[in-house]
Amino acid sequence: MSTVTPFAVLALIGAVSGAVTAWLVLRRSPPVQVLTPAAPPELMEPEVTAQLLADEHTARLAALDRLAELADTDPARRQDCVDEIVEQFRYRWHDQPAWQAELWRLLLPHLRRDSPRFWPGMYLRAGHVVLHDLDLRGCEVLDVAFRSVRFVGDAHFEGVVFTGLACFEEACFARHACFGGARFGVGADFENATFTGSADFAQATAGRAMWFDEARFSARTDFSEVVFADDVSFAGAGFAGRTTFRGARFATDAFFGGARFGGHADFTGATAERFRFPRARARADVHAVRHWPPGWTAGPPQPLKPGHWAELRTGVASDGQPSGLE
Repeated sequence: MSTVTPFAVLALIGAVSGAVTAWLVLRRSPPVQVLTPAAPPELMEPEVTAQLLADEHTARLAALDRLAELADTDPARRQDCVDEIVEQFRYRWHDQPAWQAELWRLLLPHLRRDSPRFWPGMYLRAGHVVLHDLDLRGCEVLDVAFRSVRFVGDAHFEGVVFTGLACFEEACFARHACFGGARFGVGADFENATFTGSADFAQATAGRAMWFDEARFSARTDFSEVVFADDVSFAGAGFAGRTTFRGARFATDAFFGGARFGGHADFTGATAERFRFPRARARADVHAVRHWPPGWTAGPPQPLKPGHWAELRTGVASDGQPSGLE
């Protein structure tokens, strides 16, 4: 008769206990997930890359068409496609206006809200270039960087929705600048911009601050019925032609420090938390009809070359004379 030793019994108990513990752990643990690496993004076809550098503009247009087709189905490609099209504006061909017209033909369907190929949230970065006959009417874009751009021909931005910041710093509008009804969601920067033709901002709206410091308005300037939800600055701006802010609404400060008004000026019905005209002047040796905001008037003219200028003053004394500067 065989005898089982105590050591054998202990070993058997330990083996059984270990097996039971392992089974319980496996049962309570979630199943192991096998992760499959994501497929790498599809690379641009080599022939498309080569076409983008081709000397023939038809080849480049074909490549851009192909990029747009890929971006229609892959949102991750869209901003790159927009950037590539905008980059092509820098290349000079023998007929630059016609070349740019072809580029806009490719790009605008992706920027216009009513287009079935609209791409929301696109940036436009086109600084230090010459743009011919720009027409962005009906478009919606995010941030816009048109710093130091020269706009040749009329520039149409009527009804454009800028959901981000719009930068036109040091831009030059060689003809008419049309921003009627535009919506600036995060404000805009027009510092040192030059408006050679008329500047139309009638019924535009701005959700944040806007800057027109040192801007030059050479012809008719229309800010009638604009709605500014934040501060607006025209510090040092020059208004040479007929200027109207008729019915404009400034939610906070409207600052015109150092501004110069050479022609007609109309602030009839304009409202603001505070109008500020420190050191602002109006040309006094020309025939001009001016309606300043309530409480403001032009002081006595001073002979400054060229012409005579009068500083704007706030408050009128009992004798009808201006009582002082702001």
